[in-house]
Amino acid sequence: MKLSLILRFFWAFVALIIFSLLVVSVYQLNAYTAEIYFIHDSEKRIAELSQENKILEINLAKANSLWNVGDYVQNFEKTSKVEYIRVLESTALAR
Repeated sequence: MKLSLILRFFWAFVALIIFSLLVVSVYQLNAYTAEIYFIHDSEKRIAELSQENKILEINLAKANSLWNVGDYVQNFEKTSKVEYIRVLESTALAR
């Protein structure tokens, strides 16, 4: 009778350990799946940002190109005479 009680406690303890290990393994599998999804999502975002970066680099190269200088200087006016102001070195500015 005493041996039977000890065997029941033993098997209950074994069942509790197995159940605990099962719960822990499900939790770890869930955490692993979440990490894999996060990595996949991050790689996808990195690819999108890399593509956008390439487009921006191309647009920057186009904007800095000499072909566009004419577009930038269209609003300037041509002057007929350039006048320079000569400042004496010994002159001090007063407020």
